[in-house]
Order: sequence, then structure tokens, then C-alpha cells
Amino acid sequence: MRNVTIVRVGGAFLIGGAVAFMGVFAFLAARFNYPQVLGGNAAQVLPGLLATGMTGRAVWAIYGFLPLIWIPAGVGAFHALRGVREGSMRLAMLFALVSSVSMMLGLLRWPSIHWTLAQAYAVGSEADRLRSVSLSPA
Repeated sequence: MRNVTIVRVGGAFLIGGAVAFMGVFAFLAARFNYPQVLGGNAAQVLPGLLATGMTGRAVWAIYGFLPLIWIPAGVGAFHALRGVREGSMRLAMLFALVSSVSMMLGLLRWPSIHWTLAQAYAVGSEADRLRSVSLSPA
């Protein structure tokens, strides 16, 4: 009976995660033109990031931690399918862990590192802004 509960919890995380991703993504698309903004330069992206305000920063933080949902989902999938191929499911569970942590780290740069860069860009002089662009790799 315990495995059934784990499978159900994993399934609930999958459903909840999908809904949460859609909500956060919709907010970022409406307020920040995400993901199209990723093709922009610093002069476009950094002021736009700051313009989302503290609400935008909080949404980015939520978006950053959402990939952790795939960890319990992976455990639930393991318990649901391990009778078929236990070794493969152990590997899949490991990949769910690695991929969710990797995705989390990649997304959390927006409310942390990029936010700090945007603040520095906003108060920097035009010369500083041009210097930072010329130092960027092509």
C-alpha cells in the first residue's frame, strides 16, 4: 500500500508542477516577453528585468525552484514502474535528480546574478555600459 501512496504523490507533483510551470511562464511571457527576450542585448534585457519589480523577482525565484518538483515525480515513477525494469528506473530516478538540480541552478541565476547585473547596469554610466558590452564575447 505504501508504494501506491508514493506513486500518487509523484503523480500529484507532476500535475501540480505542470500547472505551476504554466502559471509562472505565462507571467514571465506577459511581463518580461520571455523567452523571446533571451535573444536581446543587455540594453534591452536588464532594464526589462528590473521593470518586473520585486514581484517579478519573486516569480523568477519560484520558477527557479519549480524543477525540484521532478524529484518526487521521479521517485513516484520509479515505484510505479520498477517491477518492469528496476535498473532502468533507478537510472531514470538519478537523471530526474541531476536534471532538476541543473535546471534549478540555471533558472536561479535570474533572480540572483542577473538581478544584480541589472541593478549595476541601471546605475552605471554610459561609458561603463559600453565597456561591459565591448568586453562581452562575440
